Amino acid sequence: MSASRHAQSHLGSLEGFIEQAIQHGLPRLAYERHRQMTVDEWKRLARQQVDLSLNYRPPACELDLEVVEVVRKAGYERRLIRFSSTKYSRIPAYLLVPEGSGPFPAVLALHDHGGFFCYGKEKLVSVENEHPALTEFKERYYDGLSYADILAQKGYVVLVIDAFYWGERRMQFDPLPPELARRLEGLRLSDAEYVARVNGFLRERVYSLNTMLSFCGTNWLGILVHDDRRSLDLLSGLPEVDPQRIGVLGLSVGGYRTTYLAGLDDRVRAACIIGWMTKLRSCVSIGHPVHAGLPVADGLHAHLDHPDIATLAAPACALFVLNCARDALFTHEGMLGAVDAIRSVYDDMGARERFQAKMY
Repeated sequence: MSASRHAQSHLGSLEGFIEQAIQHGLPRLAYERHRQMTVDEWKRLARQQVDLSLNYRPPACELDLEVVEVVRKAGYERRLIRFSSTKYSRIPAYLLVPEGSGPFPAVLALHDHGGFFCYGKEKLVSVENEHPALTEFKERYYDGLSYADILAQKGYVVLVIDAFYWGERRMQFDPLPPELARRLEGLRLSDAEYVARVNGFLRERVYSLNTMLSFCGTNWLGILVHDDRRSLDLLSGLPEVDPQRIGVLGLSVGGYRTTYLAGLDDRVRAACIIGWMTKLRSCVSIGHPVHAGLPVADGLHAHLDHPDIATLAAPACALFVLNCARDALFTHEGMLGAVDAIRSVYDDMGARERFQAKMY
């Protein structure tokens, strides 16, 4: 039963219209709707549709890797690097490399959204002189841990980038717009409230970003996925990395990005999607505003629901989905339904042991 039967949706009187409208637009490329195809044919057609919907295909360019700084840590070294996403865009990142001869297994660790844009890669990596606002954020969402460092200590090469619109790649101004300047009056850069107000301003500007990118024929999610695949290009070509043992891991929007990367790129041999797996249409009945201003691919979900994208990883990629039973961003039924949809595809392909899901 829909949650709307118990409480009014945040969409008010429009919920009924949307619930009716989605009935005649069920995903056309879900695995169970294309049994007449071979698995390879289905996967090729579905991935082609995702690529069309992401609609971000800049000209190819060299990675042009630059090592900016190397810091020795206990059992590994932290490299601050930059590499080219496009001919007009450089990606700042941390590359953590264990001590030893290698080649090592590798993890591409994808940071969250959190409405916290001032930092990206530093959410997952321990850095000196951490800003109090970042420390507070990590305490709340990561138990104060920098899990990229933990993975490096366990013998993994780990790459963590600033995703587009976060960290060094956030929207910046010189001089500050009058409205932002007023909000920051009397605050110092070192104040947690300074960061909170900048994050709030950037949350508001997300809607302009999404609209302008759409006007220009592309979308935010397409840029994120492109950059994440460029990150795989970098990892798979490093002499320290075994290209046959690359995994991807992410929380929240990091898990959202993980879904696309695992579903689209066969170089991902293991993936962990944390806190972002649901049947999307179930979100309509939630009684409070959710998922506003997210990176989305226009029109994609007429063809594939979110769990359908994850099924494109089967059977070669070992996949683990971790959801929270008290997550207010999704319905319990939507999360369970998504897991069932993914499991059914792995089962049908004879790869049941390569998919696991847990809900805490």
